[in-house]
Amino acid sequence: MNIAFEAPRLHTPSAVALGTFDGLHLGHRQVLAAMSQQAQAHALQAWVLTFKNHPATVLRPDAVPDQLTTWSEKVTLLQDAVALEGIALLNFDQALSEMPPEQFVTDILVGQMQAAHVAVGYNFRFGHQARGDTDLLQRMGQELGFDVTVVPACEAQGQVVSSTRIRGLLQQGVLPEALELLANAYLIQGEVIRGQGIAAKVLEVPTANIQLASDRKALPAYGVYACTVRLPGESLHRPGILNLGLRPTFAGKTLSLEVYLMDFSGDLYGQTLEVYPRQRIRPEQRFDGPEALKKQIHQDIDRARELLAVTLG
Repeated sequence: MNIAFEAPRLHTPSAVALGTFDGLHLGHRQVLAAMSQQAQAHALQAWVLTFKNHPATVLRPDAVPDQLTTWSEKVTLLQDAVALEGIALLNFDQALSEMPPEQFVTDILVGQMQAAHVAVGYNFRFGHQARGDTDLLQRMGQELGFDVTVVPACEAQGQVVSSTRIRGLLQQGVLPEALELLANAYLIQGEVIRGQGIAAKVLEVPTANIQLASDRKALPAYGVYACTVRLPGESLHRPGILNLGLRPTFAGKTLSLEVYLMDFSGDLYGQTLEVYPRQRIRPEQRFDGPEALKKQIHQDIDRARELLAVTLG
């Protein structure tokens, strides 16, 4: 599959799913499904056109929401979700924000991507001052010869599914509800770095310390989670537990993400892991000392095994 950091110059007609797709929630997946259906029905190349950075970084720099997905995580989820010819990640900069919506359609969608079909969500806006909307896109489609599918709002539990709603659920620690809206696919990608060695030396539970790729990553509430982990080059999910928080037992003051991989031994330093939190076991808490914490960690591992036996079958 092709990964492009600019709009590709295609030579055959394409079906394009267009949007920010932060989190790739159920509503986003309906847009992807609409695009994929048209691509298969009319023998079109299936492409996703999205952004490497959130548009708010340029449009509202003082109010940038935490991202459910970094651009790399978004690529991973898209690859898992639908068969694609490629993903184009545009750098949303000042020039792109000032591009008239008509020019975006004629130059990028039609001129470069040869769009024969475009799928968007009901509230998608584009172009300078967000002048472009679904009505404009449909009118230009009629003029320039491409079809448009506008996917209506997706609802769950009587509310519209949105990235904002999911961020709130994560912050509250309501992971099952958040995962339901994310098609059970929320991940944290990060590089394994060297930590202080407390987990291995003091607690006798070796963990991988994860460095986040972005400081604007939307994370679950602090606590211990049953999780699954994918290593580089692997498709299988390995069972594990994730500790997310400040490590209060050791007077920690900075955010720490540590993953214990069950039934695994090996050197993971420098590798990028995909961590999928599945269920919260308990909130973060301070223990009287290492021995009390070590006892609790082994209880956490046992509980995670029970929970993941259902997830992994």
